[in-house]
Amino acid sequence: MGMQTYNLTATVAAGATTATATTNGIIRGKIHAIAINYPTNTCTVDLDTVGGAKTQKVLDLAAANTDVVVYPEVILQDNTGSDIDLSDAQGGDTAKYDKYVVCSQLVLSLASATAGESVSIEILVEGI
Repeated sequence: MGMQTYNLTATVAAGATTATATTNGIIRGKIHAIAINYPTNTCTVDLDTVGGAKTQKVLDLAAANTDVVVYPEVILQDNTGSDIDLSDAQGGDTAKYDKYVVCSQLVLSLASATAGESVSIEILVEGI
């Protein structure tokens, strides 16, 4: 299906310190990268799935104000829900990671932010 980009912007209203923005439709695919365009002042930025079987926290950034690109990954699990790692014979207890697979809407949440400021993100997704 190829690569697609999705853009979200959350703006903090006057007198508030939080804001959210949700994708219009369902995003299906593997998240490869998230580019975050921060405002001048610091704030906390989260990106979560919503509307699926279980909410996933894809992005969890503490207070910052420097633009950044993040390549989020999640620990893989087996069919029992146990984390997969390399055995000692293969190099020790090293967890195996891969891209987040989503089939839901995504919600951008800001906290501890300054009124009137916005955070924009661009999400690069490989469609499945």
